[in-house]
Amino acid sequence: MLTLRTAEPADCEAFAEIYHHYVETSVATFDHDAPDVDEWRAKLAATLDAGRPFLAAEDPDIMPGVIGYAYLGPYRGKAGWGWTAEDSIYLRPEASGRGHGSALLAALVEATDTSVVRTIMAVISDEVPASIRLHERAGFAEVGRSAGVGYKFDRWLGCVYMQLSLVAGDTQA
Repeated sequence: MLTLRTAEPADCEAFAEIYHHYVETSVATFDHDAPDVDEWRAKLAATLDAGRPFLAAEDPDIMPGVIGYAYLGPYRGKAGWGWTAEDSIYLRPEASGRGHGSALLAALVEATDTSVVRTIMAVISDEVPASIRLHERAGFAEVGRSAGVGYKFDRWLGCVYMQLSLVAGDTQA
């Protein structure tokens, strides 16, 4: 049974392991080097200190411990983007296809304080249609595409930009 909770520093080893898999095997991330556990601890602290959610997922029916995570990171480094966040959702491969990504994304949106974040952006590789569908089902709208903006595994990759406005009256394509 899936349990979602606020992430803790002790979870960061699992986050590093999960993300490392995608860095090494997938274009779900354009990272070429995976952050280490200390970098994950810093990311967790910065996210929670900024008032944005960072969730851990557990499902003992799959395996003991953390099977996935989701958080809202900064969308851009400039002050004017401060009320916009970018989501990240990753699951262990054996946890995929069970609805856990949808549950994590729904909980992430629900946990978001709209005085801190008004808009959530998803920047998704155009070669990861499952993530695009996940965000569509959660109410995100496609607002743009960029071709050939990322490079990994000896090829150029595009991005799909998706947006969810959390505040009534905010515009969304």
